[in-house]
Amino acid sequence: MPRPSVLIGNHYLTVYRLPTSTTSQRFSPVHVITPLLSYPILLAYFSGADNYTWVYFRNGKRQLLAKPLVYFEQRLPGFIRIHKTALVNPAFVVDVEPPPRPKMAAAIRLQDGTMLPVSRRRWASVLATLQTVRSGFSDTSLDLTPMGAPALSNAMPPIQLLAILEGDARLLAEHCLNQLGLAYCLQTAQAGDDLTQALRHVPDDEWPALVLIDARTDCANCLRSVETIKGDPRLRIIPVVWLNGQDDCSDQAYQLDVNSVVAVPEEPDAFVRVLSQLFNYWFFLAQFPVSSRTYA
Repeated sequence: MPRPSVLIGNHYLTVYRLPTSTTSQRFSPVHVITPLLSYPILLAYFSGADNYTWVYFRNGKRQLLAKPLVYFEQRLPGFIRIHKTALVNPAFVVDVEPPPRPKMAAAIRLQDGTMLPVSRRRWASVLATLQTVRSGFSDTSLDLTPMGAPALSNAMPPIQLLAILEGDARLLAEHCLNQLGLAYCLQTAQAGDDLTQALRHVPDDEWPALVLIDARTDCANCLRSVETIKGDPRLRIIPVVWLNGQDDCSDQAYQLDVNSVVAVPEEPDAFVRVLSQLFNYWFFLAQFPVSSRTYA
């Protein structure tokens, strides 16, 4: 079948039409928004209006989308609409400031220091919602720093997990632990000798059940952490799991006696799947050394 042509002046130009399916797959905003909404824990807040929205991530990045703010409000029921132009993740809120005087707006402070106004008519409901999320704080000062999941039962103390994790990796690890319904206390540390020095001052019965080391950002310092842990006659009993990326340090990690090396992808969906399998194995199938058990 000949392609349609258009006469322009003395020349015919052939018209090419992209297949509908190809166009929709490449340019449909659904392919951007669906993965974005899959892990709300990575999101800080939204700022927008009726025809656009800025998405602000907890790692400092942002993205502009051609969707109204109400679109995200409907799909993220756990987020709080604090203003007609703002929707926030309550886990990212660290403090609130009540209205200084009548007929003035309140404000909230986020973990990165950002201050956002709270409209007068929304103030009461915003405060009530935040107090529900983090109960036990006064009206004027809410310390809302995210913590580990609360213990599911008084008979089972939370699992102590020590991790060298940063940014999105830490947030996704928390997401996995919450999805598995585990009562846990996740402590993060910097790679290097300080990690071992801190562990040496902790009684045996307070040792972490597992040390999780994400070596994708600082392989050299992570190797030093493993070397000092596994080189200590007391600490070496603590299980250490090494998360490996493109810079393959697995041979060196195994030489230092890590208990497991796991290849982890960068894409959030795949990362979560791998981490969920890892936690399932270590917390439901494996038996921890007696000295590192912090729960029964």
